[in-house]
Amino acid sequence: MKRILVPLVCSVFLIACTQSEDIETEEQPVENEVELVETLTASQDDIRFVVGWLNETEILFVGNKDTEDRLLSFDLQTGDIHTIFSTSATISEVQVHPSASQLLVKTADDSTEAILHILDHAGTPLNEVSVASSELEIRWNGSDASQILITAFSDDWSYEILCYDATDGTLVAVELPDPFPHWLGTEELVYIEDADVLKQSLITGEKTTLANHANQLYSATDQVLIESFEGEQIRYAIVNSAGEEKNSWLVENDGFVMDRAVLLNENTWMMTVTNQTEMMPTSFLVKIEEGKEVMRQELPEGGTLDCEGDKCLTGYSLDTWIDIETGETVKWLEIGRVE
Repeated sequence: MKRILVPLVCSVFLIACTQSEDIETEEQPVENEVELVETLTASQDDIRFVVGWLNETEILFVGNKDTEDRLLSFDLQTGDIHTIFSTSATISEVQVHPSASQLLVKTADDSTEAILHILDHAGTPLNEVSVASSELEIRWNGSDASQILITAFSDDWSYEILCYDATDGTLVAVELPDPFPHWLGTEELVYIEDADVLKQSLITGEKTTLANHANQLYSATDQVLIESFEGEQIRYAIVNSAGEEKNSWLVENDGFVMDRAVLLNENTWMMTVTNQTEMMPTSFLVKIEEGKEVMRQELPEGGTLDCEGDKCLTGYSLDTWIDIETGETVKWLEIGRVE
């Protein structure tokens, strides 16, 4: 597969920081809170998709205006909207690094090539890498922002896994049987092969089996959350980068399957689970502390999940945030016609 490297971008382009003329905001009172929370009202043409939290008060989204795609931030406290990045290409994915003040923006002009832009939170370009495929699976190392795992798919869905090192701009091929590996720490990957979860060193290639009968996994920095089947029950285990099991617990009803999982802090995971045995599946937000469920709240809909501080964005379009402590929900985004 052809590989193309684009050198470090040296010039800093001007980032617009202006209020959008076409998107309206209004104050929305929230019970039990002193300050007002702003609501963003926009048309479907204004917002292509919501990215998630930039920080505890700002949410990122991608919009389009005047033939340009724009990455914008919305401040829940002030209602201000700022443009962080704009391009004539299509923005198809944005990631916020959990520990470094950096953003990853994937753009593509066509199906033959994608460009990954690494920016700081102000939109200043830091690095760029070009990959000869627009269908990519991207895993940013949560412990080391210079390391990015990229799976590039061909038209026939064959794939090549590449490890990009932003410190020297190199791409190194990685041979794995699973096209969707996850980071575990800075030098190891975890993946599923034949229902077994394996940990593999990028340096030595040494493999360790972490779990059997696995269904899925989620990793964050130096932890991995593994969902596996144990008879009629579902078993969850949290494993650290040394391969040691920190916590585990059983869920008796194997119809409740994990949809998404986010590491909130060292000892706390937030999960969305769905009862898939019902005619109308019901989704719940679950808080796990040190291997014990301490909160479960029904959600109006499933979808994705993104958490920051004491709030989680939920829903298929991430249009609602929920307070983890109080259970209060607020719809911060209203899609409709702007008069």
